[in-house]
Amino acid sequence: MVHTISFLMCLMLLGMIIVAFMAALMEFVLRDTTDYDMEFLWNHKYTLEDLHLDGRKEEK
Repeated sequence: MVHTISFLMCLMLLGMIIVAFMAALMEFVLRDTTDYDMEFLWNHKYTLEDLHLDGRKEEK
């Protein structure tokens, strides 16, 4: 019985660590924004061709 409780407590600890990591990762992703990047691109007037974002493949 003691081994079962110990095993379950280890599983709970592992689960808590995983949940904490996922929560931190989600917070990082939600706080990360492309607003600054878009402002930089707008201020420097890059075109989609300059950034290779036009979706067309270059012909050789």
